[in-house]
Amino acid sequence: MNEQLSGIINVLKPSGMTSHDVVYKIRKKFNIQKVGHTGTLDQNVSGVLPIVIGKATKLSQMLTDKDKSYRCIMSFGKRTDTSDSYGQVIDSLDKDIDYDELRSVCEKYIGVMEQTPSMYSAIKVNGRKLYDMARKGQTIDNIPIRTVVINQLKILKYENNSLTFDIDCSKGTYIRSVVEDIAEKLAAIAYMNILIRTKSGQFTIDDSVPIEDIEEKDILPIDKIEIKGSRNIVLDEYQLKRYKNGLRVTKEYIKNFTESEKNIYKIYDEDENLISIGNFVDDKLKNMLMI
Repeated sequence: MNEQLSGIINVLKPSGMTSHDVVYKIRKKFNIQKVGHTGTLDQNVSGVLPIVIGKATKLSQMLTDKDKSYRCIMSFGKRTDTSDSYGQVIDSLDKDIDYDELRSVCEKYIGVMEQTPSMYSAIKVNGRKLYDMARKGQTIDNIPIRTVVINQLKILKYENNSLTFDIDCSKGTYIRSVVEDIAEKLAAIAYMNILIRTKSGQFTIDDSVPIEDIEEKDILPIDKIEIKGSRNIVLDEYQLKRYKNGLRVTKEYIKNFTESEKNIYKIYDEDENLISIGNFVDDKLKNMLMI
């Protein structure tokens, strides 16, 4: 086992492969057991999937709270049972879409809103993934509504009854639901034809690597990983010794201390080496992950 490797890999996931499949392939490629992902990317969606390995797996939950970006092609005139191109057509409607009206709807599709995820989404309800239930013909009432944030929706092209757009949004946003909502506001129907995740936190599709091409050099070290809402702390030699020995280190003795909204701190020594990820518990600095 190569348990010395730690960091994060910006994987370019192909369509048709589950996030678990990617984890398995990375685990096998580097002969390492500790491998995970920072948030499921649906099987039929391609694009950026950050994979954590080694000690970085302890950061998974911190890294899921990242904004995402997608490129979507939605097609008007048909509705499918899965809301995407992989399902069966269950309705059709021949309607001309006025471009000015379409643009107006998209321009207003910004801000905080509520969504009801599709039955074909990867979220779990009562411990079961919705898409597993849907594929067995099962349904569930009262799927939990999510509050999401759309930061930007930019039209790239509209032709042949298909709209291509880029969208920047919070974690947990379901683009299938966005597609159906846009269509509904236009008194039309549509389905998600193609979806590509182009960004997840600091990781972009331009820098992503196909699984078959990944090498050790593609592993981003832990000290280069951006953690949303975290703050940096520099401990002097005396404080660092106390911290490593589990003794009390409090905020008032830390030079230039700035509060973290997430209570997550990247802890450095005076030579700017990342030592640990920590938080405060009962006013005492605690280790979450020793680098």
